Amino acid sequence: MRAAIYARKSTDDNDKNPDNKSVTRQVDRARAYAAARGWTIAEEHIYVDDGISGAEFRNRPALLRMLNRLREFDIIIMSELSRLGREMANTATVLGQIRAANVRVWHYLTDEELKFDSATDKFMVSAVSFAAELEREKASQRARDALLRKAERGFNTGGRVYGYDNVPVYAQCANGQEVKSHTDYRINPEEASVVRAIFRMYADGRGMKAIAWTLNADPAYTDYLNRYFGGHAPQPPRTGSWSPTRIREMLYRQRYLGKIPFGEYRKVMRAGSRAREKQDRYLLFDRPDLRIIDEALWERVQTCLRVNRKAYLAARRDKCPKPTEATHRTSRYLLSGLMHCGCCHGPMVTTTIAHGSGATRHREPYYLCSYHHNRGNTVCENRRGARLSEADARVIEAIERTVLTPAALDYLVDRVVDAVRAQRATGPNRAKQLETELRRLRGELDRFIALIAGGKAPERVLEEIATRESRLKDLESELTQLKTASPRIDAVRIRELATTRAKGLHATLHTNVAQAREALKLLLAGPITFKLDGSGYRLEGQTRIGPLFAAEPSITRIRLASPTGFEPVLPP
Repeated sequence: MRAAIYARKSTDDNDKNPDNKSVTRQVDRARAYAAARGWTIAEEHIYVDDGISGAEFRNRPALLRMLNRLREFDIIIMSELSRLGREMANTATVLGQIRAANVRVWHYLTDEELKFDSATDKFMVSAVSFAAELEREKASQRARDALLRKAERGFNTGGRVYGYDNVPVYAQCANGQEVKSHTDYRINPEEASVVRAIFRMYADGRGMKAIAWTLNADPAYTDYLNRYFGGHAPQPPRTGSWSPTRIREMLYRQRYLGKIPFGEYRKVMRAGSRAREKQDRYLLFDRPDLRIIDEALWERVQTCLRVNRKAYLAARRDKCPKPTEATHRTSRYLLSGLMHCGCCHGPMVTTTIAHGSGATRHREPYYLCSYHHNRGNTVCENRRGARLSEADARVIEAIERTVLTPAALDYLVDRVVDAVRAQRATGPNRAKQLETELRRLRGELDRFIALIAGGKAPERVLEEIATRESRLKDLESELTQLKTASPRIDAVRIRELATTRAKGLHATLHTNVAQAREALKLLLAGPITFKLDGSGYRLEGQTRIGPLFAAEPSITRIRLASPTGFEPVLPP
């Protein structure tokens, strides 16, 4: 029997069962269990999600890989059901997918097979899943209560904040041994001076983008660097470079006023994925000794933020009636998120650039490098932009020239036919494997019946018989499907379908941006690259069937100006 192993451990590792404390231990126990039963395990079928919550289902790489390869093994071994998930609805959905592929699930802790066929089986699984989900919620409540006690005293409840150092505090036990009690904050003098300079610069009328360019030591902003930061470009938090979004986050951070927030964000599950959700009400605890920004400077900055936001919303009201609900919107631009800069590999984003003067002055959308536009020349020197209509037209034309041609469609149809034939070719081998397994199961059932007839059957013999009968039905069903499958491959029909889809894609590329973007995500093998070429640019990219762009002359584009003062917030 071909077996796979699935192991998972939560980030907080608060499971009561010591056998689930380590994914390595889970894998070792599962290997021993498989060996004892004579099952074979291929290395590529050991799936491990380490440090991932049982409530997370969308961003669990190993689980998703396993579900995509269910046809390659017959059994999944895990310690217990909670390893698969700690959320009732999604756990049942995953189990249904596993059983639909005729794959069995065994728990090595109890030496039992997980049943999910009858209504009773499903009820029992739901009950166990409910208990697992309830334990997860209780563990979360216990952790939050412990963090609240620390927050009430103004201590660190997790993470690092620019401007402060995390200082571990130790307490002495009764036996004289020192153990860590908690983590406290301490002002970092160098980082605190940078924070004050950022606040002063914004209060003096400099935009977030200009601040980011200054902190990244862009030559055009040397005067600002000297005036506010003493001519020294500070290191950004963690890694990378300074960005306007990072500056914005700092300007709104109440911690610099000596107020420690708790519960401002909460982790919630949305459609099987963990997300951070801002709370309307949260707690603030005073720590005057941790104040970096004085009250007057804080109020000046907050006033500027309110004025600028009001101006932004007024400017955007006609184009976006609900700017605050802009999240989860589908991009209005074909290549947003699908094209990156060839210099820094940062994303190409869309903005508008003014053309003409007087009555003829207007703004046109352009693609440009986000890192250069928001962080400056020291981060990326790509100052050129591509007119949106021109870049979109080149990509659409390239797709029509390389993908939607009769020759390309013939190639795709041939690949599909070859894949189907290869899959059919494995049918006889799989049928032989099934017949061998069926003979083995029937032999075991005959021996069990003989034991019952001779009065020598152990107490568990009826359970073993039921297990084998269930597996026998599954194998017989799969064998029937293999033998009744039509051997004929209708290549003509496949070709007609491909032609129809190609015509539909051609129309979609010209009329529906949202659907065209989804089609490009499936078609492209990776992001399109925007590369500088002398005084112009060229595009490079690969589809799943070959190169997208042929050798073409580059197109000259304008150079973008550096930001100054209050930069308008540009449309996404």
